[in-house]
Amino acid sequence: MTLEIRGLLVDDEAPNTPIIRDSMDLEFEEIGMKVTWTVLPDATSARKTIRDSPPFDFVIVDYGLGEGQQSGIAVVEAIRARGGNTYVLVITGLGNKYPNFRDEALRAGADEAVIRFVLNMGRQGGMTFRALANRIRLHLARKRDFDGLKVTFTDGDLALESTLHTIGSPNPPGADSVAIGKSVVRSLAIDCLAPNYRPDATTLAVGYLASGRSGAHVCRVDHMEGRSVTSYVLKIGLDRRALEFELDANKRALHLLGAGDLVGFSGQIRTHQKSGYHAVAARLATGAVTLAEWLSGQAGRQAESVADILFGAQLTKLFEPGQRETKSFGEWLVATPVLRLRVRETLNLYEEILAAEWGRMKQASDEAECAEILSAFVDHGALPGGRKPEGKTVFIDAFGDLHSTNVLVYPSPDSRPVLVDASMYGPNHWAVDAARLVVDLVLSVRRAGAAPLQWSDTAEVSAYLDGLCGPARSVRPAVNADPVDAFIGQVVDKLPSYVRAEALQMTTEQWHWQWHAALAKELIRQGTRAGLPGPRAVAALIAAVRQLIFAADAFDRIDYTGHSGKTRPPACVPNQVDEERLSNPAIPAQRTDGDCEPSIREPEGLSDG
Repeated sequence: MTLEIRGLLVDDEAPNTPIIRDSMDLEFEEIGMKVTWTVLPDATSARKTIRDSPPFDFVIVDYGLGEGQQSGIAVVEAIRARGGNTYVLVITGLGNKYPNFRDEALRAGADEAVIRFVLNMGRQGGMTFRALANRIRLHLARKRDFDGLKVTFTDGDLALESTLHTIGSPNPPGADSVAIGKSVVRSLAIDCLAPNYRPDATTLAVGYLASGRSGAHVCRVDHMEGRSVTSYVLKIGLDRRALEFELDANKRALHLLGAGDLVGFSGQIRTHQKSGYHAVAARLATGAVTLAEWLSGQAGRQAESVADILFGAQLTKLFEPGQRETKSFGEWLVATPVLRLRVRETLNLYEEILAAEWGRMKQASDEAECAEILSAFVDHGALPGGRKPEGKTVFIDAFGDLHSTNVLVYPSPDSRPVLVDASMYGPNHWAVDAARLVVDLVLSVRRAGAAPLQWSDTAEVSAYLDGLCGPARSVRPAVNADPVDAFIGQVVDKLPSYVRAEALQMTTEQWHWQWHAALAKELIRQGTRAGLPGPRAVAALIAAVRQLIFAADAFDRIDYTGHSGKTRPPACVPNQVDEERLSNPAIPAQRTDGDCEPSIREPEGLSDG
C-alpha cells in the first residue's frame, strides 16, 4: 500500500531541483510513500501557491532565493501563517555567507535547517535524504491516521479520558483538551514505539494503566502489525529529570530482580516539544492486567498463589544479605514535612467525624486522643504513651512504591505477576512493600464501587484493618473467599517467611511491633492522599491509631534481650485492646529495641504475628 503525499520545493537554481526531488522520491518509495511535487523558483510564487492550494505535507525551501528576491524565510512564515501541520526544511549552499540562517529559520517556524552539501552527500552524523524522508513520515504520523498507521484510544475509559484531558491542559476557553492530549500521546507513542513502522499494517491501541510518580501517567499500548500484537508500558511526564531518575532506579532494580520479574524501561526518553511532555517505553507481555483488575475475576486459591510468587519468589530477592543496612528508628518513623502537613489538613477537615467515630467505638474518654496520637507519631515518631523507640532497624533496597496498579499479572494459565515502574527503588524499611500493597488493596480495591462513599462502611473497614497480623487472624479465609481478602490474608499469614524474619535476626515481638508501626505509617500516608473518599480516609486514620496502639503494646512486651517479657495475649487480638494505655499517659520508656544485632539466643517459635 502506497501513501500519496504532497511536497513543495522552492529553489531558484534549476539544476538543484532534480537532485533533491529524485533523491527524495527514491527514499520515499522505500518506505511506501509517493510524492506529488510542486516546484517553484521564488518566494512570491511560493506564497501565492501556499495561499491558494490545500496544505502541503512538507516543504523544502532554499534560504537564499536570488538577488532582489525575498528569502526562504518568507516562505516559512507563509506556511506557518496558513496553519496546518506541514513539515518545513530550510537549506542553503552558502553557509559561510549566511552563518545564522539556521537560527533564523527555526525562529520563523521551520522544523530543521541544514547545509545543502550535508544533505546531498549524506555526511555521517548529519541530515541525509533517507533521514529526511523518515522525519517527514513520522511528522505526518504524529498528526493524523492514514492507511498503514492508526493510533486508537479505548472508548468509554474515563480514567484514560481524564489522563488525556490533563495532558492536553491548560488551554484557552473553548479548546478541546482531550483532543490536544490525544495529539501529544499519539506523537510520543509513535516516537517511542513505531519510529520504523510498516506503512501498510501498523496500529497502536492506547489504554489507561495507572498513575505514576512525579505526576507521570502510565499507559498501556498494544502495537499491532497484521496479526502480531506486542504490548508496551508507556510512561509520560512533564518532569524529564524525574523520568531520568526513575529510569536509573528501574535499571538498578532490574539488575537485582531480573527481566522476568520487572518490566525494564529501555530506549531514549522522547520529547513532545510543543507541550513539554516526555515519554519512555517498556515492553510488556501481551494480556497482562493490573493486580487490581486481575483480582476482580479470580478464585481465592489463585490469589494466594500470586501472593506467594510476588512476595515469596520475587520480592524476597530484596532481602539478600548484601541488600541490608541498619538505620535508626527516628529515620524510619518521623514523617516528612509534606506528609505532616497533609495529616494536619486532613485532621482539620475530618476533626468532628474522627472524634465522633473514635468516641462511638469507646476507645477513649478523651475524644481528642485520636488526633493527638497521630500528631505525636508523625511529628516525633512517638508511640502512644509517649514511647519513642530508640536503636536501629533493618533497611533493605525495597521496591519502594508497591501498589495494585504497578503489579501486573500475566493471563492464565501462568497467572504470574510482574512488576512495573520501580521508580522508588532504594533503601527503605523491611516492611514497606508489604504494608504499602496491603493497605492499598484495602483502601482502593477491596469492597470497591459505592461502598467507599458510604459512612456506614467506615466501621467495617476499620475493623478489617485491625486484623492485619497473624495473632489477630484466628481463622483462615474459606477456599471460596473473596480473592482480595485471600491475597491479603496470604501476605499477612506468611509475611515472616517472605521477609526472612529469622535472617533479619529479629524476635517475634521485634518483628511484631514494627509491622504494626509500618501499617500505621501506610494508613496515614494513603489515608491523607488527595482523592480518597472521606469514609475511607476516616477509616484509615482510625485504623492507624489502632495499629499504633498495637505497636506500643508489642514494644512494651520486649525485655532487654529482645524477647517477650509478658504472657497475656497481644492487644491486636480481638477483645484485648489496651484500654489502660489510652487513659494513662506514661513516662517515655528508656529501654530500646536493640540494634538489630544478633540476640543473646536465637528466637524461638517465631510466630506469624
